[in-house]
Amino acid sequence: HVDCLAEMAARDKCMTVEGAARSWSVCAVCHQEFTGPLLIEMMRRLWRHHRRVTTPSSVDTRQAVLKCQALLNLATTLISFEEFDAYERLYEESRVAGDDPLHRRDTLPAENMMAAALINAGRSREALEILTRLRPTVELCDAWTRAFYNNHMSSALANVGRIEETVPFSEAAVAIARSSFGPQSPEMLDQQYVQGQLLAIVGRVEEAEETLGHVLAVRTRVLGPDHELTRKTQDTIRYFLPARTA
Repeated sequence: HVDCLAEMAARDKCMTVEGAARSWSVCAVCHQEFTGPLLIEMMRRLWRHHRRVTTPSSVDTRQAVLKCQALLNLATTLISFEEFDAYERLYEESRVAGDDPLHRRDTLPAENMMAAALINAGRSREALEILTRLRPTVELCDAWTRAFYNNHMSSALANVGRIEETVPFSEAAVAIARSSFGPQSPEMLDQQYVQGQLLAIVGRVEEAEETLGHVLAVRTRVLGPDHELTRKTQDTIRYFLPARTA
């Protein structure tokens, strides 16, 4: 009954990226998470559902974000189940043919997400190769893509041990999110959440405390103390800044 499940998921009008993805990965009746072939197929259906969206620069931003997240979900799922051939086919399918800068602008959001999937799967060196190749084209893209590109670069560099190189990318991501989406927007908080962790790793503890403390304060006020993202931020602070919570 995959068709029925996909139809129910498509009807869900959840306004958050996390909530929208959850509709396609968790049963609405028994609340069990999908696994194995069913999860792969549902992630394929989710990607098909959002593929009609063109480029983030020419459509509603939220729809563009959902499209990129759908691609990331499918790519990550394929890698986690070692469906590497399917991942490679998806990679090629998500790209726009040609090397013209306008084509590259349209292609980069998809390749950005494919690199993120590799990072999620612990294959950061491969992700870094993709991201490095994309770097000359980043400025042609919309703010959301530029912010998350810098986020992914900082994560990939950190994962391969190039810690000192991460902070400029993280700072760039935060600056883009602040100017484009606002100082207390979800996009801004996502970038600051990553930045705070990197600052702690490189030993800039006071800046990490200030950054993660700000994220926690806003998420607590806006989402509530029991929200998943608020609790996640609290756990991150306890892990990276144990002296602050002792």
